[in-house]
Amino acid sequence: MKRILLFVIICFAFSLTGLFAIEYGGLVIGELNAEGQEETDISGSVILAPWLSMPFDDAGLYVSAGLNMSFGEETVFAPELFRLEYSSRVSPLVSFRAGRITWGDPSGLVAKGRFDGADFLFDLGEIRLGVNALYTGFLFKDTADINVSPDDTKDYSVNFDWADFGGTYFAPRRLLASVYGEFPGLPAERGHFYAGLAAQFDLSGAGEAYHTQYILLRHTLVYKTFDLGASGAVELENTKADGFKPAFALSVEGGWQPPTAIKDRVSLGVAWASGEGSFTSAFFPVTREAQGYALKPMLSGMMVIKAKYEAMALPGLSAEAEVRYFIRTDSTSFAMPYLENSSYALGAELDAGAVWVPFSDLTFSLKGGVFIPKTGAAWADDAPVIWRVTAGMIFSF
Repeated sequence: MKRILLFVIICFAFSLTGLFAIEYGGLVIGELNAEGQEETDISGSVILAPWLSMPFDDAGLYVSAGLNMSFGEETVFAPELFRLEYSSRVSPLVSFRAGRITWGDPSGLVAKGRFDGADFLFDLGEIRLGVNALYTGFLFKDTADINVSPDDTKDYSVNFDWADFGGTYFAPRRLLASVYGEFPGLPAERGHFYAGLAAQFDLSGAGEAYHTQYILLRHTLVYKTFDLGASGAVELENTKADGFKPAFALSVEGGWQPPTAIKDRVSLGVAWASGEGSFTSAFFPVTREAQGYALKPMLSGMMVIKAKYEAMALPGLSAEAEVRYFIRTDSTSFAMPYLENSSYALGAELDAGAVWVPFSDLTFSLKGGVFIPKTGAAWADDAPVIWRVTAGMIFSF
């Protein structure tokens, strides 16, 4: 019976190839990570992600699902649906995507990554408008990085366990709805302006749900060899027991491509988010994103000043070097061992990395960083250096 069923499946698959132009392949993504402060921790991961693409006349279906394997103190094998996207051009003016899709908010400060839901886009010529509704509760928590609200019981320190699949696999439950727009040509065809409104609904079942609303803005400008980008987000929330207190986030970066023989870029930037205070709340993004490489604070209650140099040294070989300086904007959002003093100056981090692509389907990467507590005044005198090194590989077939 099993052989007959397998034969039927194979015949059905071949019949589909006659009806549709099916493409398929896969990705193998490996990473080995070493980091430490007092002791060295070794961890790593391997992702196996086969994919299938099925284009139609004005639509298409893309599916990628596989296995996420991570090892460290424990070895974890978890299934994951990486992407399940149906896209369609309904008319010359309207297109939409549905399923597990990749999306980022206009500011880049609140939400970015994979979500489950639908996204509609209206192309009106000089402007593009979008509206969507997205859900996070079916994502794998270890790769989704959905932020935990203050009363949420979700614990990111608990590894996935097959015996408690429902309690250890899924990300915190959030519903995100947004309306956004893109306005190219401001000013004089050199810039792009983005704006949007978003609302996050906490569906975690916590004692006090933490709902938030956002005003999202971003502007990019390119002039000859210079580029400038500025993003801002205003967070409004209505669940504070002590009354309404808004939160804010801002990111500004400028870059320059020098007239040199190699393709390179120098950039300066700053990212800032409000902390908990008398008149402001700590900024709460939907997705968590580390602001450093060795030291990994979230944006909430943090300011990061950074300078970066990146270059394409040879065909297929690129390198970068970056220095960051971290400053807290409150005394509660970020906590670590040896962080004892009231000073907000955390210190400097130095990072460097390289990416080598010997073939179009094979990529190697190496990155390292070191955070030096003695460059800040907030740490105890005996605080050790924090370091991290990561080697990675991506193979596509």
